[in-house]
Amino acid sequence: MLKTLQPTYHDAVEKLNSTQSGFKVLEERRRLGEKLDNTAVEQMRKWICRVGHDINDLSRLNVVHVAGTKGKGTTCAFVNSILQSYQQSVGVPRKIGLYTSPHLGVVRERIRINSSPISEEQFAKYFFEVWDALESSAVREGLDPAHKPTYFRFLTLMAFHIFIREGVDAAVFEVGIGGELDSTNVIAQPSVTGITTLGIDHVTTLGDTIDKIAWHKAGIFKTGSPAFTVPQVPDAMDVLQQRAKEKNTELVTIAIHPALFNIDLKPAEDFQRTNASLAISLSLSLLNRLGVQVDLGLEKLPEQFINGLMNTVWRGRCETLTTGKHVWHLDGAHTEESLKLAASWFGRVSKSQSVQSRYGPLCHFLLVVGLL
Repeated sequence: MLKTLQPTYHDAVEKLNSTQSGFKVLEERRRLGEKLDNTAVEQMRKWICRVGHDINDLSRLNVVHVAGTKGKGTTCAFVNSILQSYQQSVGVPRKIGLYTSPHLGVVRERIRINSSPISEEQFAKYFFEVWDALESSAVREGLDPAHKPTYFRFLTLMAFHIFIREGVDAAVFEVGIGGELDSTNVIAQPSVTGITTLGIDHVTTLGDTIDKIAWHKAGIFKTGSPAFTVPQVPDAMDVLQQRAKEKNTELVTIAIHPALFNIDLKPAEDFQRTNASLAISLSLSLLNRLGVQVDLGLEKLPEQFINGLMNTVWRGRCETLTTGKHVWHLDGAHTEESLKLAASWFGRVSKSQSVQSRYGPLCHFLLVVGLL
């Protein structure tokens, strides 16, 4: 009898890539000015059930849900690192999930448990559990088994499935695009929500003014879930406050925590202190929910917070790498504001180094730009 070969990680990635929308399709959508609709959220609810879960299962993950234009990935990374610091010191949370996008090297980076990307074996196992469940349920329900969620939606579905199967008891989710109509927004009762700095992004799908964009981002607010944001321009803040009122939740605006001026954040810039301040409030809210007592002072942070913030590793975002006599500063930008901040950061760090010195390091700046 021939032994049936188990599908591999390569097989999973190959099938996953087949769910991507082609360039011509995306360009046609842009040309037609297609906006987001509620299809993603409605379909995601159905797909979660077809994979064998209930929407209420997501609430038991104790989700920290983060939207925004600038710094949402970094804020998620800060929260994850703070939670891991508490895990190491008091054992809570027991298992932490982190879902972010995009990835830099391999797709497994998007789905992490206890800060580590899931293994190739785990990815293959859970990918085919989701893939096969969608196909078999489609056949039972008389649907087209070839119809699958698109790339990001499939990965979001995978993340939910993996975190449930792995028994994650705290999960940090970064929104993909917007918030209200994003496929991550099926979480009925997140433990806490946060909005990072807002700007003009994804105008084709979200709108071309800051108030329209703020409306979408605030879609992650939920009744009964604490909500936090950072200082915003007036038009954006007005919309956030109105939407929080509609959702029957109080929105708290977070200023830079004074203690952060005495912590070695990387980079030591106000925009990073803003991200870290939001992460502090989000982490504190979740830890309180999990029953962890935190003595958070106005001038000093607990050691777990300090260690978590200082030990955060977020590749390719304001990252400094040294190779021999070369110092590389790596960042990305997808809005005009992000581009200005990145250039300003590089200007400051380059002045502090011997750029053209005969014996000093050569300073390079690599910026990936994708204006939307």
